[in-house]
Amino acid sequence: MISQLQQGLRSLKCYHMANALEEVIQTSKENDLSYLDCLNSLVEVELHNRRLNRIRIQFRRAGLPLEKLLEGFDFKFQTSISKRQVNGWLDFSWLDNRENKLFLGPSGVGKTHLAIGLSREALQKGYKVRYFSMCDFVEEMILKEASSSSREWLKELLRNDLIVLDEIGYLPIDPRYTHLFFQFINECYEYRSVLITSNKMPAQWGSYFGDESVAMAILDRLMHHSEIVIMNGDSYRLKDKLDTLKASEKFSDGAFPLRSKAPSENFN
Repeated sequence: MISQLQQGLRSLKCYHMANALEEVIQTSKENDLSYLDCLNSLVEVELHNRRLNRIRIQFRRAGLPLEKLLEGFDFKFQTSISKRQVNGWLDFSWLDNRENKLFLGPSGVGKTHLAIGLSREALQKGYKVRYFSMCDFVEEMILKEASSSSREWLKELLRNDLIVLDEIGYLPIDPRYTHLFFQFINECYEYRSVLITSNKMPAQWGSYFGDESVAMAILDRLMHHSEIVIMNGDSYRLKDKLDTLKASEKFSDGAFPLRSKAPSENFN
């Protein structure tokens, strides 16, 4: 009977219920549970495992480059933002309201770490996320435009709840393609949330995009429903090297002291 029931459950694509059937029945007998309790346990197993599978698939599709967790973010080193502020984002009401996040600041201050950590938390909550470095995004955008498949690509992209564009400003965009990026931002406006990290302040975006008017139109849409976080300070990646770098400043000519050499012995 059990094997027949398992076969029926698999025909209904309830694979997790089928796999757990014998264990749940045994547990129900041992604890004198009702038939309804037994059935409820089976349904919970199916729903739980389906959710885990969806999350695993979404993690693969998100394209996150590194495993950066919010627990590993050093709020004592990066004091421009507080742990309380970040924890306030984790209800993801800003995603539900289609709001944006802009993390601005120099290299190494934790912008990417924060973006990836938030993306992971959003995925765990069941949101769909797609991550790009700006360089990869522009390259893919241009390729899709060249192959006349940009509309399909954009439609697929907009199925995500959050689109992350990391490192805007490091490599300039060819002005010929700035309009493509504007079209993307315009499609996202009040429809999908965008998280951007950049080493450029808004006043510098005109030079980056090569067109002041288009840059202003992009910023207008990005900043309308957004939270802007300015992250200052030294580079976290170089924090253990700062003392060495500061010590080197005393050598005004830029030269480093040489280790003294022991006089070589004369074997002649």
